[in-house]
Amino acid sequence: MRHWWEDAVFYQIYPRSFADSDGDGIGDLAGIRAKLGYLSGLGVDALWISPFFKSPMKDFGYDVSDYRDVDPIFGDLDDLKGLLADARGRGIRVVLDLVVNHSSDEHPWFAEARSSRESPKHGWYLWVPDAGRPPNNWKAIFELGSAWHLNPATGERYLGTFTGHQPEFDWRNPELREAIYDVMRYWFDLGVDGFRLDVATAYIKDAELRSNPPSLRANPDFFQRHIYDRNRPEVHGIFREMRAVADLAGERVLIGETHGQDPVLAASCHGANRDELHMAFNFEFLNKPWSARAFRESAERWYALLPPGAWPNFTLSNHDQPRHAWRYRGRGPRAEKITGGRAAVAAAMLLTLRGSPFLYYGEEIGMGCCALPRSALRDPLGIATWPLRSLGRDPERTPMQWSSESAAGFSRGPREPWLPVNADYRSRNVAAQEADPSSLLSWYKALIALRRSREELRSGDIRFLDLGRGILAYERSLPPGGGEPEPSQGPDLPADQRRRVLVILNFASRGRKVELEDSGVVLLGSGRPRGDAFGGGPLELGANEVVVAEIGE
Repeated sequence: MRHWWEDAVFYQIYPRSFADSDGDGIGDLAGIRAKLGYLSGLGVDALWISPFFKSPMKDFGYDVSDYRDVDPIFGDLDDLKGLLADARGRGIRVVLDLVVNHSSDEHPWFAEARSSRESPKHGWYLWVPDAGRPPNNWKAIFELGSAWHLNPATGERYLGTFTGHQPEFDWRNPELREAIYDVMRYWFDLGVDGFRLDVATAYIKDAELRSNPPSLRANPDFFQRHIYDRNRPEVHGIFREMRAVADLAGERVLIGETHGQDPVLAASCHGANRDELHMAFNFEFLNKPWSARAFRESAERWYALLPPGAWPNFTLSNHDQPRHAWRYRGRGPRAEKITGGRAAVAAAMLLTLRGSPFLYYGEEIGMGCCALPRSALRDPLGIATWPLRSLGRDPERTPMQWSSESAAGFSRGPREPWLPVNADYRSRNVAAQEADPSSLLSWYKALIALRRSREELRSGDIRFLDLGRGILAYERSLPPGGGEPEPSQGPDLPADQRRRVLVILNFASRGRKVELEDSGVVLLGSGRPRGDAFGGGPLELGANEVVVAEIGE
């Protein structure tokens, strides 16, 4: 049986930056609700909304002080219920960001825990006696100091591997685990369709508190191999418990964020028996060069690592990494043309590979990253590592560019947006691109519509093709009757007995000639019209051209 998330196109929204409904300069739930028509028109099936729970906002929502309420800057529970109802009416699912590796130091649980060693909730967090120095070399990566923070009231240190304002839970405590599972049930009962689990593989720490060995990598490892403060094998038992909670609630999805860039770790989070997370993020694409070969090798490795029956996913941008339109931007006199061509190729790759695609707000109009002055920074990591701008996360979180109006149409109030708007908003915005059938936004809409209309692109097998340097090409196929192929009807079924879609992506910024085995008819192309037919043999491709075609009929 296929599940809804296997066919879905996900769209991540960073709520502070999407749409401001009340003019305070900060995006909110009512703003998202007002843009559901746009999201429906884009064609997305599910929203992943970054945290909007009550929080002192020292890490902008990733420090939660109440897991069952909405922070007033985003609205209230009625705003969320209205958003869920309207989204459901448009056939859009909603997934929340669950941050339960740690809480805020202002959460009532921690206030009670830190007051006394005899507190019933003291054991919900991780503590060591204060011996005058930290017990190991674990780091608070947003503060660049020790992860062990003093608590004079109890003569101890508590663990916070992000900041001292984010004390970490002891997931070995059964009462803590049950309290978190109750939070999950609470949101499921309100109609939420699932959770993205923040730093999920960090839930369990080494019982012996051993120091991490050194690493030569600065980002994201900060010169340590995180084998003791992250990624412990015991976390799989927790994933199985969380999966049981989700399964009892019906068709709910759990999507895990793993720490680091190891697809082996991400694949393991599905469980050998597919009884852990439904999906786990593989972040390799966020760190690949602009290379057809690099992306192919990464995708093939990901497919090979996944347990049988596990479902893959792909993403190119998120709230923690520079946007891919900026990473892969062109240089020199043809920079704008190259950047646009690469953005179109990247979109086609993301939306036609086998697996669930995750889009990040604004990528559909080619939003990039801009350099921000020190005075404009809000991200604690960016502030701590200034002037190393590559480590700060504010540039990928700037306000959505809706129009050429003041503040890019993000906010119409008297206050300035919480982060500066990108300087190119007057020319790069939703309103301008909606009026242009050749725009990147129109291309995203066409790709998503094609994906929705062709079962081969949603659930079909994938077979990579060797068409030459700079070309990423693959065939998506299904047996004649459609649906997921049975083992006896896998990719080895003769080609003339399968429904096939060919995808050709020219990563080169100049023309290429490829040799095709089959004739076909274009379903969607960046350089040729729908319905255009081609025969087997040589095919001339333009710079950064995309061809998606039906073949073998």
